[in-house]
Amino acid sequence: MRNELVLLTNYDPHYLRIVEYIVASIVDSGAKAFVLDTTATSGVPVDTYHPGLLKLAGYKLPQHRLEKVLASYDASLLKIDNFLSETDELSPEQDEELQIAVQSALITYFRTDAPNRAKSRVSKIARGIERDGKLTLGAVKRSIAEYSISKVYLPNGRFPGQAMATVAAREAGIPTVHYEKGETANGAYIQPYSPQDRFDSQEAVKTVLKGLSEQEVAATAGKWLAMRSPSDESRNEFSAQWPTELPEQINTALAGKKVIGFYTSSQDEFQFLGPEWQRHSWASQYEAYDLVLNTLKDEDFVAYLRVHPNLATKAHECFLREKAGIEWLQERHPNLYVIWHDQPVNTYLLLDKSERVFVWDSTVGLEANVRGIPVWTAATARYGLVTDTREFLSPAEVTTTALTPWKVDPTGAQRFIATLMLRDQQIPDSFERWETWDTANTPFVVKIAALLRSGGNPSTRDALQASIDVYRHRNAQFNSTHIKNKI
Repeated sequence: MRNELVLLTNYDPHYLRIVEYIVASIVDSGAKAFVLDTTATSGVPVDTYHPGLLKLAGYKLPQHRLEKVLASYDASLLKIDNFLSETDELSPEQDEELQIAVQSALITYFRTDAPNRAKSRVSKIARGIERDGKLTLGAVKRSIAEYSISKVYLPNGRFPGQAMATVAAREAGIPTVHYEKGETANGAYIQPYSPQDRFDSQEAVKTVLKGLSEQEVAATAGKWLAMRSPSDESRNEFSAQWPTELPEQINTALAGKKVIGFYTSSQDEFQFLGPEWQRHSWASQYEAYDLVLNTLKDEDFVAYLRVHPNLATKAHECFLREKAGIEWLQERHPNLYVIWHDQPVNTYLLLDKSERVFVWDSTVGLEANVRGIPVWTAATARYGLVTDTREFLSPAEVTTTALTPWKVDPTGAQRFIATLMLRDQQIPDSFERWETWDTANTPFVVKIAALLRSGGNPSTRDALQASIDVYRHRNAQFNSTHIKNKI
């Protein structure tokens, strides 16, 4: 009988549901499932909700039935404590991969492109997740050897423990399968490549869409676009409260003119994911946009800069740096119409008025391209090999000829979007939710417990700071409206 290993690295209810689904799939295939729980060595909290507060309120933790559920599939639960060795030494190549993963995790945990390891709390987390990576490498190696594992399932692959599990499987010569939350509520990303694999994720378009007609592809892409449009059910957290009309002053500014749109992105999102993501030579997106505006200055157009709403979620020092970059660009181009992150302006209505769109690497470039708009990316985008978009990765590539619009073929964008939807596996409703409360009417105390663990932050202090930063980085009117809508 084949033996397959599933890594469990946190107790988020959605991930627990995906792990159960994977275990069931392994058993259905005739193999034996082993689940290695690595939470004991994690350098950050492994719960989505503050466990102490949930217990105080009388709620059981989502993971309380883990052993019972696995036993129902005759799956074995392994604890990382039984496979540990503090004496394992890493090769230079292994350590290099670990350090990249550590930095990538710190960027996420501390919401900044420049985590300051001189701060004790940052260095403490860095040491903790580095240790977790080392211990996970050894534990997975020993698990593979002891149970003759033929395949390893692990979440995502970007953070230290995940990255080192990938290394352990690769060195043992066995395949890995990565899992992650999917595009839809019941969707589960379960693929033989990580979500950050730029090449394989685009190469998969051919196989995922094999046999589908252009009409079926377009219809599937339309469903994805609808999920991101403003509505109470929107899967796009930023668009849910956007109005269905543009403010009058913006309509007036753009009326009757050729419109060029610039969109900011989180420049930190794809740092430390490998050299294939760092092909540009720009110091920042603002430097790139400045050169584009200078190159097109003799054309008759109006330009706007749409600041990404997630700017509010950044750490304060990162927020101030990004804000300074935007203000620098605005000073150099006084006619640039800046639409700030806390202005409730519908991005999709802006796209409808745009002749050309420039982005760093963000999804809005994909959404513009599927609308038939010429799109240029200043950095490597995850969709650039499939869509009818163009890159300008260095100053030498910015010329009036290179910035001339063309008749866009939206088919590639439709195909990439459809792949995002169809590559997911849908978890049947027969797989119960792991939450122990009514998820359709989440109790107030559970919301507070989530706030204290907000966004997978490395501590309660960081979770609270993240929530405070969101409000301090938005104007009073936006915050007031946001709170009213929440209530």
